Amino acid sequence: MKYLLLSLLVLSGVTAMAQAPDLFVRPNPNTGTDSYIYVDDVVLYVEDDVELEKNATGPTEASIYLRGGNDPLYNGDGQLIQGSETAINKGDGLLSVYQNAENSDRWTYNFWGSPVGLPTANGNQNAGVSRIYGVNGGSVTESTQSSTVSGPDGFSDRSVPSGPPLTISRRWIYTHPRGTESEGDYVRINTTNGIAPGMGFIMKGVDNNPNGGNDSSINTGPGYKYDFRGRPNTGEIEVEVFPGEITLVANPYPSALDLNRLFYDTDNDPLISRILFWEESKTKNSHFYAENAGGYGVWVPGASDYNGTTELGTYNLPTFTIWDAAGNSYPDGGVQGTYYERRFAPIGQGFLVEGSTNDFIKIKNEYRRYIKESSSISEFARPAKNTGKFDQEDSNGAVVVVEEDTRLPQLRINTYFDQSHVRQTVLLFSNEATDGFDRGYDGKSPMDATSEAYFPVGQDDNRKPYVINTVPFDASKQIPISFKLDQPYKFWLEAVEEVKMNGKNAYIFDSEENTYQEFTNGKSATYNLPAGTYDNRFYVVFKATKKHLAEATETQNRIEEDVDFFQNNRLGVLEVSNPEGYDIEQALVFDTSGKLVYQKSNIGIEKNFSFPTGNLSDGVYLVKLKTADNIYISYKTPVYNKN
Repeated sequence: MKYLLLSLLVLSGVTAMAQAPDLFVRPNPNTGTDSYIYVDDVVLYVEDDVELEKNATGPTEASIYLRGGNDPLYNGDGQLIQGSETAINKGDGLLSVYQNAENSDRWTYNFWGSPVGLPTANGNQNAGVSRIYGVNGGSVTESTQSSTVSGPDGFSDRSVPSGPPLTISRRWIYTHPRGTESEGDYVRINTTNGIAPGMGFIMKGVDNNPNGGNDSSINTGPGYKYDFRGRPNTGEIEVEVFPGEITLVANPYPSALDLNRLFYDTDNDPLISRILFWEESKTKNSHFYAENAGGYGVWVPGASDYNGTTELGTYNLPTFTIWDAAGNSYPDGGVQGTYYERRFAPIGQGFLVEGSTNDFIKIKNEYRRYIKESSSISEFARPAKNTGKFDQEDSNGAVVVVEEDTRLPQLRINTYFDQSHVRQTVLLFSNEATDGFDRGYDGKSPMDATSEAYFPVGQDDNRKPYVINTVPFDASKQIPISFKLDQPYKFWLEAVEEVKMNGKNAYIFDSEENTYQEFTNGKSATYNLPAGTYDNRFYVVFKATKKHLAEATETQNRIEEDVDFFQNNRLGVLEVSNPEGYDIEQALVFDTSGKLVYQKSNIGIEKNFSFPTGNLSDGVYLVKLKTADNIYISYKTPVYNKN
């Protein structure tokens, strides 16, 4: 074995590869001074084993520091990747890597995974809260091991210089090896090292400075930066999964993890039926189940990475609901999660895997990728713009650049259940898919809301509810969409995103009433139905009958002629005359840039009503009225408020 003795190596702007076969870092044997590698915004690639000997406890205790480029106190841009699946890391030295839980506080759960384990016996070891440190002041290398408290609230406080900077509540640390969302299926960890490599855990965050200490050099906004310290995990890691049950898994490495490769590896196909991510409301300030809200987003990879795809996959936003201890859920007033790119799980990311059979999934070094967290396609808790573009380095440092949008043609559809909640579904089109179930292309619904919209997928006698459905496109196709209502509801559907649809209009066809309602191009399809399950009545279609379109055009023209507008600049109001008493569901006013400057809902059948315009700047505004029958009336009006 050839050892590398590194007194101080700063890596900046280049990919570093340790000399074969292993990387060895220890204190200087002649002087006893600390030795460490500082990995600045690059990947440190080691083919085989890493062996670390601990430095003296102090400002440079760790042997490897993974840090983040222009903002070294950030996270995720310096990474360690190892190649061999049989590599066994050794020694009592520590690797240090940051992860920042943004918009997190003492009430907020995040789903975590530890990239490091205890530096005890050789190989991957268990982890626990002892592997989490608090960053000291503005130092990029110095941290102090966290303390814990039995009370419900964790906190960060540097007002006492001799005290630990981070105190975590051990009340909220759990794993979820199998089962459902029931409270009894979570296993409390407390301060034990009971988190096996590859297992995820949930943990609530901390509040900054309850006693007035100054964290401004480290945490400039909501959330907290954690320092994971221990021996880096590497090699093949196994996690047991169970049919129809969810297991909290995690990225076990100090680098990004490609979930497409995890999903499609022959060792894991077809063990994984879907991957889910927990999102939680950041506005609820309570530890009680019945006063907090969250939900599960569903991710599917699409085409296999092993076939050369650069797709990022499809993520369906969760519906936020409130859960009780038995695993039942209740709506949270229409709140949804946020869009994140999910293919490349960042360092420390936990996620839920639903198994299709009882077996062990494998997590391997070959899934590791050097994808910077600052790239927006590998994110722990920061929203992304869904562009479908991919421009990063792979694990060997080669740059993969795809300028075009790699997403499949798709409709992202929101179904609004009055003022209760919203369920998102995604309909995609690919010639690689079928009208039945396609693993990796179709994502089963979490069905965690009281009333649901979903695509029924599968054979007629065994159809399951899905929120992501991929089918071949056919303009004459009728794609079933179903609704399950726990009570009478007025609900409506809108396409909130249309990708590569080339101007195709989409409609909801009601086979019982023989009606078509468009839900693309800013329009919505509205229904008012009693409680029940509607499985064989409604369909997404791309053609409406000529008769229906002619009737819709005639109705549109008639209503536009009947409704009259008058801009009364003297009184500062827009007056609307509705002599036929059409049921006006919504009024919207936009300025010339497209910004919404006024809205009002549920106007009803009033024959005369008005909107205030005295507070608007002089200019031309677009007014749009929407009737209960989904007819839009548009009117442009000049506003002039000078006397």
